[in-house]
Amino acid sequence: MVNIIALHTVLVELHGGMLTLAVICILATVVARGRLKPQKTNESLGSFWPADSSTGRLARYTEPTAYLAEIGALVGIVASAIVGFFIWPLDFITTNVLGALSKVMFSVFALELVAVLVFLRSKYGQNLWIKGGTAAVYTCVGILGFIMMVIAGSIGGQMALKGSILDPLYSLIGANPANLGITTTNFWIITVVVSLILIIVPLAAFLYSLRRTPLKDTGRPN
Repeated sequence: MVNIIALHTVLVELHGGMLTLAVICILATVVARGRLKPQKTNESLGSFWPADSSTGRLARYTEPTAYLAEIGALVGIVASAIVGFFIWPLDFITTNVLGALSKVMFSVFALELVAVLVFLRSKYGQNLWIKGGTAAVYTCVGILGFIMMVIAGSIGGQMALKGSILDPLYSLIGANPANLGITTTNFWIITVVVSLILIIVPLAAFLYSLRRTPLKDTGRPN
């Protein structure tokens, strides 16, 4: 018989590790892009990352790895959320015991941002790295999604009475992760409003960058 608590723990670690890997790879690709300009074609590698430099070869691996890790994180977040509802009943969550509503809210924010990442990378492929504006939006979305995941995980640690890596920070600023002002009354309002902002603003910024200078298809695999 499957231990549902152990399964949830595994899924949480899975999406946490996947998103961490994705952000590390995105930042590595940013470093590589900063040291060189992506080429429109590169026959030897089937990619527009230059083959004659170590940074170009680095980006050739980190960029697609980030994409795969984003997909893994997205699947992991959804799966862990589903399993989590079997561990913590709806009554437990809605009464906001130990900050349950706060965890749900930040998990939703992380899920949405990761979904935006996957959408942008799926639609535009490696071409989004050609322009500085689109690359910057993509990178910021990844970092913000990671932050939301860390906050959600820290609240989950508090709910499990295990503490979290952010406890020293909470102590420093005098915050209580179990009491962030989220109640059953304002939960839906805050979640919906912030969710719309987290989805609309990045997409609008990305599309604005595209309008300034449309991306050109390199004709290469994504």
